[in-house]
Amino acid sequence: MRSRHHIADTRRGLTAFSLLGLAALALLVLSGLGQLTPVQDAVGAVAAPVQRGLVSVASGARSAASRLASLGSDEQAEIARLRAEVDRLTAQNVQLQQLRRENDQLREQLGFTSAHPELPLLNARVIGRDPASIRQYLVIDRGAAQGVQPGMAIVHPGGALVGQVLRVERNRSEVLLITDVESGIAAKVQDTHADGIIEGRWQKGYLLEMRYIQQGLTADGKPRVAPGKWVVSSGLGGRIPDGLLIGRVESVEQRDTELEQRARVLPAVDIRSVESVLVVRTPQP
Repeated sequence: MRSRHHIADTRRGLTAFSLLGLAALALLVLSGLGQLTPVQDAVGAVAAPVQRGLVSVASGARSAASRLASLGSDEQAEIARLRAEVDRLTAQNVQLQQLRRENDQLREQLGFTSAHPELPLLNARVIGRDPASIRQYLVIDRGAAQGVQPGMAIVHPGGALVGQVLRVERNRSEVLLITDVESGIAAKVQDTHADGIIEGRWQKGYLLEMRYIQQGLTADGKPRVAPGKWVVSSGLGGRIPDGLLIGRVESVEQRDTELEQRARVLPAVDIRSVESVLVVRTPQP
């Protein structure tokens, strides 16, 4: 039995070997007659771009490696020196940009101070923000030791209102920004003196809304509020002086069934990006 199985296996092996030999011979004959050229051309057309890309990358890598290897110690030292110089100049450029921002803020601050000599102002720097961006507040480096009290107005160096002091520690204070939903400030449209309240709307998808604006026209027939008009603080109640810039009206919502109209307002400055501010140390009313 084993002998028969062995003979059968041997025959199958010889048959397979013979078939492979015949197939190889047929391929050689077809190749010699040019019958395989279309197949070879198709494979070559697909592979050629990839092959050329690989050859190009490999050639470039070998060339770069060859150039680096051929550099002497002096050239390599010069390259290292130039890299260090680039790093130094980059850092210096960043510092110069920071100094320019501080210089611009100082110039704005001096202009605002000169225009409002009646206001007792205190310089302060922003030292913290809400890291989770849930609340709209800043932390400044001035507190009770420097005369800061809750309710005092905080303004941008250029004069735009940023927020109000909320909580005070000895040498630092938390400032609630005007864009927070907890903020409400008496305001007016600058040219018509139409009164209202500026409320924060940041957590509701936009920035500011002026509410409780009386419907109808002014005595001289002008709209009380319109897109493009500036809004300023009115100085009514609290410790925020009159005339501090808040922002510009973006759109107005009017409903005939209501006694009031509302206006969306864009802040005059990017409040979240301020780096230094002024505390308006007004006395309690």
